[in-house]
Amino acid sequence: MFLIFLGFSSAQFHSYLFETKGLKAIEVGLVLTMGYAAAILSPAAQVHLIRYMGGARRPLLIMLALSGICLVALPHLDTFWALASVFALGTFCLSSVHPLNVACTLENLRHLGHGLFFKLRTLGTVGFLIGCLGSVFFKDLSDLPWLYGGFALALGVAFLSIHRAYRNPEDTGIPMKAAPSLKKALRLLARPRTLRLLIIIGVVNLANSMATGVQGNYLINHWESGQQSISQAWIISTACEVPWMFLCIYILRKYHLRYVLLLGVLGTVVKLAGMGFSQSLWQFYLSLTLHGFFFAGAATGFNVYLDRCYGPSERPTLQTFSMVFCGSIPYALGALLAGIIWEWVSLPAVYWTAAIIALGAGVFGTRFLLDLKVPPVAGMEASPKSILEPTKGR
Repeated sequence: MFLIFLGFSSAQFHSYLFETKGLKAIEVGLVLTMGYAAAILSPAAQVHLIRYMGGARRPLLIMLALSGICLVALPHLDTFWALASVFALGTFCLSSVHPLNVACTLENLRHLGHGLFFKLRTLGTVGFLIGCLGSVFFKDLSDLPWLYGGFALALGVAFLSIHRAYRNPEDTGIPMKAAPSLKKALRLLARPRTLRLLIIIGVVNLANSMATGVQGNYLINHWESGQQSISQAWIISTACEVPWMFLCIYILRKYHLRYVLLLGVLGTVVKLAGMGFSQSLWQFYLSLTLHGFFFAGAATGFNVYLDRCYGPSERPTLQTFSMVFCGSIPYALGALLAGIIWEWVSLPAVYWTAAIIALGAGVFGTRFLLDLKVPPVAGMEASPKSILEPTKGR
């Protein structure tokens, strides 16, 4: 978890790297969109790999290897189509890594409780933070190839660690070859409560990805900061994610998963509103302290929701396939919208728009989340239908 998220910290530089290659604002948005659009296709490949490779472990290793190769190559490319092609392939693979790792981790923690999963996910946050802290010392544009090489190295070490550490799928006693097909996975995710939850988290993530996708450009162009400010902003965001993760552990144990999800959604709304209407750089940084609410509350909480509400053979497939709706599609649309608004209106307008979109999702989702029913016990085979279907009149 630590090493994978250290590799993920490369995301802080993508839009900045593309801009330094001479791409226009709309072209930066298009490259990001093509990458995240490729990620939409990724879960289909993951579902087939999980079924035919007997679990999530081997597909995870494949995706880690390909992701590292693409990260090494990106800084050495100069044309729009070369950057777009390699970024699309890399994002296709990298978007697979987290849900596959979540599936493997949850299966290996099956009887130890979801509180421990939140703690392990915190190690991912620490890994991302270390990646940002290390990046601060690389101040020049010429350092970007070394940075991307370091991120790829982290994924390579993660590859070796996972190859040794995770149990083989056959040792779990779960018949992964009985995992649902794409059609069945869609039906499972289309259950009313799950679908509404996917929509709420997806829309909030769309707004969030609009803001984070061009954050480096915003710091340099609007606030007139240097390359170091990109990493400094992510250090603030990531460091503050750790206490929010432990807050979510407390809420999960003391109260209910619904409040973890609600905290994730509403905390992100406040963060984006703060970023959009900041009048100074310190106010912008202050808003970034709430960045972790989405990942600690909404994203990780949704992983736990799927783990509690579905059967063992269904969980790995649904963890990966759900990323299409709450991850890949929002990322693609968010990048495209950010590029268009930046090109045709202004860069600050990207943040105003993101705040308005998130506010709408928060208003729509609050009552639903307060009424959400989720099984309290981890490790159950499947939930009663009444848990997953809406109550009468809702």
